[in-house]
Amino acid sequence: MALSAVAFSLEYAVTNVANLSHGEILTVGAYAAYLVQQATGNVVLAAAAAALAGGCLALLVHTTVIESFVRHGTPRMTIFIATLGVSFVIQNILVIIFGATNIAYTISPGAPHQIGPFLFTSTEDQILISALVITAILYGIIQHTKFGKSLRAVSQNRDLARVSGINARRVASTTWFLAGLVAGYSGFVLAESIGTFSPYFGFTFFLITLAAAVAGGLGKAFSTMAGAVLVGVALQFTGAYISASYQLAFAFAILALVILIRPRGLFTSARRSIFE
Repeated sequence: MALSAVAFSLEYAVTNVANLSHGEILTVGAYAAYLVQQATGNVVLAAAAAALAGGCLALLVHTTVIESFVRHGTPRMTIFIATLGVSFVIQNILVIIFGATNIAYTISPGAPHQIGPFLFTSTEDQILISALVITAILYGIIQHTKFGKSLRAVSQNRDLARVSGINARRVASTTWFLAGLVAGYSGFVLAESIGTFSPYFGFTFFLITLAAAVAGGLGKAFSTMAGAVLVGVALQFTGAYISASYQLAFAFAILALVILIRPRGLFTSARRSIFE
């Protein structure tokens, strides 16, 4: 969830548009991982394929839809609705190719082991470590590279960044590709964790991603991660003590409460900034 929410925030940061087709990037990543693993039996190649497929799809959506509208000065609400249309198109293409039925996707979890009161498998350890590594890499890119400085400048003020000599279009495209890599990998992890997926599973998960992004602070990548942890703990509590069938409803409730009480996000200050 945290990686998906961070990817969504990166997309929003450089375009100021909430990408409603974000869930489909996760779905395509899951299908890519499934196909590669069926062909090779290699989990690492499957994860790499998921990331690459997500990155390519995100770049395609940005180039053909988002950037085209932004360049012509289209109102943000129109672009917002257009991404919903893109979501439905991708879903139906996947249905045509793979059918609408669920596909079973499991990886051997390995031997379980206990750390304090928690029980983990080797697969869960690898997922946790990979998430931490990806987060560290993103932090290094955003905070300590020339591209990261350009990204922050574009997210703050696209026009001013362009006047300053920054190629805002290239920065936005690169950011969307980077976010797609992360989202595609998130789709692989999510599909493996659930055990089944269909052309609609990313769209269903998108509401949870949106709740996490808004809770942390939409467009603020690392605050979003804190929001994802909070929402994740809340949803696990709901699933364990109430019913797992209410998780989506609970995510929507969190989203509504945050928008009403603190629309800037729970982990952001009042000052205007994108990355903290």
